[in-house]
Amino acid sequence: MLASLLPGFRDVRSALVAGYMWFCAGWLLIGHYHPPPAGLLAQPALELLELFGTGGRLAAISVLCLLIGEVTSRLVQAFFYRVCLGYLRRLTADDLDHRPRGLLSVFRPVSGRAVARVRSRARKEYRKQQEATVSDASPRGEDRLEVDRRAIEALGEVLHMSPRLIVAKPELHAEFGRIKAESEFRDAILLPLPILTVAVCANLAAPTWLEAAIVVAICVADLYLFFEARRLFREAHSMIAHSLADGTISSAAMSD
Repeated sequence: MLASLLPGFRDVRSALVAGYMWFCAGWLLIGHYHPPPAGLLAQPALELLELFGTGGRLAAISVLCLLIGEVTSRLVQAFFYRVCLGYLRRLTADDLDHRPRGLLSVFRPVSGRAVARVRSRARKEYRKQQEATVSDASPRGEDRLEVDRRAIEALGEVLHMSPRLIVAKPELHAEFGRIKAESEFRDAILLPLPILTVAVCANLAAPTWLEAAIVVAICVADLYLFFEARRLFREAHSMIAHSLADGTISSAAMSD
């Protein structure tokens, strides 16, 4: 029963934690820089919360945080997804031989080994098709440009292929979901973490140099989370690419 609840818990965890971080950061910053005379909330709001009771207040705040976290985390993930998709659309035959450099290479969704294996699979499928269609009298040979075109088109589908694993190999799809959820969790807290840190430091009675050191340390940790999220995202989708290379799932680009 616990195993069946884990996927759903992973989906809620990212949004809920991110939402609580945004909520706490907003509460601390607003209360610090714009303190109302009677506290952070007006009297009608306080009376409404009193009607809810402790449990009701916690439930209401949790739902609010879940909604906030869901919106903000989805926006961040959608942005990173678009960048990864743009990376795949810009792939060229030269990129299959040498890993692209530059800022965009951070967002590559598949590993170099996975790219090489997909290319080998495309070459194998091309040769098989040639043997089936070309007569003995016709000249045979490998059209490298055609092989590279098929490999690039197949790699372009990697971000959309995960549902095929549900039927082909459910346990691999579960592992894919676990790794991708870890990537999404790190993406969800990328923005609220430094903002929450600033909000906490604004309410600390500590020397300025100590507050600055805390903010710098958290920013470094945030940068680490960013690269770790990209690594996990790449690891998850490399599993899809390896499954494509193994023949576990199929691509229309391979059999063109």
